[in-house]
Amino acid sequence: MSKAALVNPRIILAIAALILAGVTACTSGSKPPLAIFDAGSSGTGLRDDVLQPPIAAPRTSLEDTAGRRYDLRQTPDKVSLVYFGYTRCPDICPTIMADVAQALRESTAAVRAKVEVIFVSVDPQRDSRRVIRRWLDNFNQGFIGLRGPIREVIRAQHAMAVPVSRVRPHSKHGYTVEHSAELIAFTPDHRAHVLYTDGPAMVSDLRHDLEILTTSTTYGA
Repeated sequence: MSKAALVNPRIILAIAALILAGVTACTSGSKPPLAIFDAGSSGTGLRDDVLQPPIAAPRTSLEDTAGRRYDLRQTPDKVSLVYFGYTRCPDICPTIMADVAQALRESTAAVRAKVEVIFVSVDPQRDSRRVIRRWLDNFNQGFIGLRGPIREVIRAQHAMAVPVSRVRPHSKHGYTVEHSAELIAFTPDHRAHVLYTDGPAMVSDLRHDLEILTTSTTYGA
């Protein structure tokens, strides 16, 4: 099979399902504006969707739940799994976080030591540092939560080439937030080479890929 860029049909199906779920779900109206290669044709050994070219980790002006500034470019020798979401999300966000936590539990201690999970709130108005910390602790107390002015969140989304989140009024909940549902993996070379979407194979695919991403010299490990 050639290495020509392909849109993985799993992404189309996942996004279509989210749109049909309505405004009460964490939804994304469009796929990321990226060149996405089917992992099977990329020659990397990875199972999920390979990005070409890789995305450089952006500088961020966000802070973690302890109030410290956090910069993706300063993370040493780690695979950073970055996800944009919000704590009041009724479905996709908690599912993604639970899947990531499960994949890490099933990974070796050596792999877990080289992985960090970063949740960036797209709802800073309601997601205080305390709220984010309490929510993340339901999945893994080591998960990192980031927040900041919405303009900085949007800037980070642009830099990572994911769809910008949008606020939608909602009669029962005040408003909901539409946002991308992709988990982006930045490797020790501070570039994103692969992304993941929610699905039945996410846990096993992520567990498999983390072994490669944390050990291969291709990715700066």
